[in-house]
Amino acid sequence: MLNSIHDKTKGQILDEMASSPRTGERINEVEKAAISVKCSEDIVNALTSLEAQLKLNSDSSDRVGNKIFWLNIVLAIATAVGAAATVFIAIKT
Repeated sequence: MLNSIHDKTKGQILDEMASSPRTGERINEVEKAAISVKCSEDIVNALTSLEAQLKLNSDSSDRVGNKIFWLNIVLAIATAVGAAATVFIAIKT
């Protein structure tokens, strides 16, 4: 009995419960528990997937942040060189 429930989807279990209402019977309680377990497993799987995706996004964000930092350093140096060249040209003329 339990293996037959284990192999079924939540929808199949719900269909069986709806087609033959056996309120209060042990099988009905087992079916309710099976649906709860399957829903909990789905939630755990979704959270695990979300956690993995958040880790990938965090790593990607760190790499982009690092590249932007070094780009700002290069731009600051280029700005300083341009300012020094402008001052040099202004003094020379």
